[in-house]
Amino acid sequence: MKSYKLIRRILGFWVVSVVLAILMVAPGVQAAPRFGELSGVVFDPQGAVVSGAEVVVYDANRFLIDRAATDQRGEFILQELPAGSYEVEVTKSGFMPVRHAVQVHGGVARRLDVTLDVAPSRQEVTVTAAVGEVQDIFDAERPIEVVNSEEMDRRPANILPQLLREEAGVHVQQTTAHQGAIFLRGLTGQQTVTLIDGVRFNNSTFRPGPNQYQALIDPVGVDRIEIVRGPNSAQYGSDSLGGTVNVLTRAPNFSAGGLRLTLKVRTFLESSNLSGAGQAEVGISSRRFGLMLGSRGQRANDLRTGGGLDSHAAVTRFLGLSSNVLGRRLQDTAFSNYGGVAKMWFRLDPTQQLTLNYQRGVHLGGRRYDRLNGGNGNLISGFNPQTLDFFYVRHEKRQLGFLDSLATTFSWNGMRDDRQTQGGSGNPLSPITIEFNRTDAFGYQVQGQSHLGTRQIMTFGADLYDEHVGSRRNRLDPATGISSGPLRARFPNGAHYQSYGAFWQQTAELFPRRLRLRGGVRYGAFFFKARSAANPLDANGRPTVLDSSVRTDDLTFNLGGSFFLTPSVALTANVSRGFRAPNVTDLSSLGLSSNGFEVSPTDPQAQLGWVGSTADLNAQSTARRVRGLEAESLTSHEVGAKFRGRRWLVTLTYFNSQLSDFISKRTLVLPAGAVGQSIGGQPIIFQDPDNGWVLVPSDERPVIVRTNLGRVRIWGVETSTRVELTRSWSVRANFFYLQGQDQLTGTAPDIEGGLPPATGWVNLLYSPKRKSFWFETYSQLTSFQDRLSSIEMADQRVGASRSRNRVASFFTNGARARGLVGNGADGITGTADDILLATGENLVQVQDRVLGPGVAANSFFSRTAGYATLNFRFGYRVGERSDFLVGIENLLDKNYRVHGSGIDGAGFNAYVSYRIRF
Repeated sequence: MKSYKLIRRILGFWVVSVVLAILMVAPGVQAAPRFGELSGVVFDPQGAVVSGAEVVVYDANRFLIDRAATDQRGEFILQELPAGSYEVEVTKSGFMPVRHAVQVHGGVARRLDVTLDVAPSRQEVTVTAAVGEVQDIFDAERPIEVVNSEEMDRRPANILPQLLREEAGVHVQQTTAHQGAIFLRGLTGQQTVTLIDGVRFNNSTFRPGPNQYQALIDPVGVDRIEIVRGPNSAQYGSDSLGGTVNVLTRAPNFSAGGLRLTLKVRTFLESSNLSGAGQAEVGISSRRFGLMLGSRGQRANDLRTGGGLDSHAAVTRFLGLSSNVLGRRLQDTAFSNYGGVAKMWFRLDPTQQLTLNYQRGVHLGGRRYDRLNGGNGNLISGFNPQTLDFFYVRHEKRQLGFLDSLATTFSWNGMRDDRQTQGGSGNPLSPITIEFNRTDAFGYQVQGQSHLGTRQIMTFGADLYDEHVGSRRNRLDPATGISSGPLRARFPNGAHYQSYGAFWQQTAELFPRRLRLRGGVRYGAFFFKARSAANPLDANGRPTVLDSSVRTDDLTFNLGGSFFLTPSVALTANVSRGFRAPNVTDLSSLGLSSNGFEVSPTDPQAQLGWVGSTADLNAQSTARRVRGLEAESLTSHEVGAKFRGRRWLVTLTYFNSQLSDFISKRTLVLPAGAVGQSIGGQPIIFQDPDNGWVLVPSDERPVIVRTNLGRVRIWGVETSTRVELTRSWSVRANFFYLQGQDQLTGTAPDIEGGLPPATGWVNLLYSPKRKSFWFETYSQLTSFQDRLSSIEMADQRVGASRSRNRVASFFTNGARARGLVGNGADGITGTADDILLATGENLVQVQDRVLGPGVAANSFFSRTAGYATLNFRFGYRVGERSDFLVGIENLLDKNYRVHGSGIDGAGFNAYVSYRIRF
């Protein structure tokens, strides 16, 4: 089987390489003049010319190529532009910025007329789908969404992922208020790759399924966010299975004359969580230097959900009581965050630019609500602090020999992920685990590009990421205040992870404005090392981490094209392969997760056992031994069509993906007699006599382990529509639907977070051309999801499984700690006649009412309900430099839950924002 996979992988790599070689000798590679010309006229919405508009040309790396201003006739001209793929940005005070993708060919004069608008508009330019190139979205062979800064400013959001909720094919999940995860084609976490200005943001300790990391990127200083759906590993390496998210920060804007100062201030208030935020950006620029400083701070208090209810509350799940007994806001969802950015540009000469960028994001006071009142009933589950330090320095040289450009980048990505947890279903005397986790990733990138004649672009590059992990853990006894000292941490302390990659991409316009092909190939290698000496010993003086070394490598490719039947109709097709090498979390993670207590597949005790058939207490042995992990890979085939007219744009995509060697969690089955032994630093306190799974004190669910599970098929459709109904009215709508299946069992795949249900958005915008206001009503329409996997059924965020033991544990511990259980007739705490004060029932009566008489276990939910929300927002421009925004979310105060989330959606929410620019 392994040989077959390798042969298939090499064959695909070879086919794409041959195609690229053929493109190299196709028409259009002959020598051509290296400079062209770009000119045009800028108009306002009424068709009058606009003088004094600024026209700036950037390449894909945000290198400022040239600039001009429109004259009294609204005209501009840029002469001696090097041949290349560029983004042209047109700005004027009082209007929304407009961007266009332009290909400049040597010896050719290109014309570009631009119309500015005063209302929010959609972005039409992307630099992410084809690394190193700038494209119009309509021309791209991949499905792409772009959210610009104007759109971000009018969307209510406490964290960055919330800014993308309205985009086609995007599902945004929140485990708790300060966390957020972006799902693309049913995948998230480790299986989607995030970039900042093209620099890798993912690191080797990213968790599978929903995680909090994207929420650490502070929105201040972000210019736009680009989303490419589908695998893109040939360009961006490991993790790009579901898609790519590229966060692009402000581009340089050197002043044409003397020193120039700009200022932007924005405030934001909303009612659902009584939050307030403020941000400011200051820009300083001269002819050869630019500086942007930005800062943002926010305080969010406890969230009020629809109807003031919590659908998955621990008191409802285990006791059958309304969540209102704990209040009408979700306790422990408050948090604070702040962040900042400092970005500098130096124009060393007309062909060289140096960029330095530093970002910091800090979340304080965050807690995992789904493990507290929101599901498991524990008393402590903190993610505090969570910090991000992200820095890069990039040098780009243009017109270097036969190359159009050569860019080199050094980056540092430091993430801190500290946690404080207490299990025991709310037992205040359970040990408190305190963790320190930090990952520092140092990156080195080089990327070159060259135009081969007038119809081809070649891009190539290499990258190295060198990662170091520091992880510590100790356990505190709350009764004595005594710490246990160092324990085996979540990750091996001192773990080292390196990745190397090299890629080549070729774009060829075989028939101008008719057929464009793009292909790419990449080789990557990955190395993991852990050292026993850097980690503590267990109570018996044995190593808790064994010396280990793992190597993985991969060949991958993509090949796609756009065929333009007419200038208004394009057909697209792609075949691409993504991969994900096992990272530090896969290979060595230990501790509580959303599905139970997890042990590493390299744990000596785990390797004595077998992989379970499911991820819950129904698991039986598959007779397959726990073993080392192989890389995941995903092969995707997709076709699409795009249609556009003067006032409309429609896109439609169908995809079919095969995910092989899928890594997921399964119940660990051990040989009989495991009770009394230890695993992952925890004593085994129970073993199921029939199926062999085991329990440890930290969690009431079976111990789990990661394994490769075979093949998963995911397929679906994605569509988006934009129509300008009149000069004042426009509508935007998008919809996606996908399905997934485990090819071995025929059931829903065990993907953490679960596959999202069919979802659509409809936005209706009224924006009178001669007025200073606009009004928009919008709605999210989401179907139910009843194809739940074993992981989802056990997860407190979805199915919320429960048993008589778990009800008893919460009744005895968490419910008593919350003042819901009192002593019975004998007046003695912890006896069989203790009662639930709200109903007067004893434990057995509560168990029978909640689970059903004689029922040992079930799931609270068998599906996630569908829902629809009604929302409004209104914008008013005060002069040319300031504006107000007022909005209402969930006008009907509906209680709903986004599938896979650990909190219900916000209830009735009024928000207001004010922005001023100088």
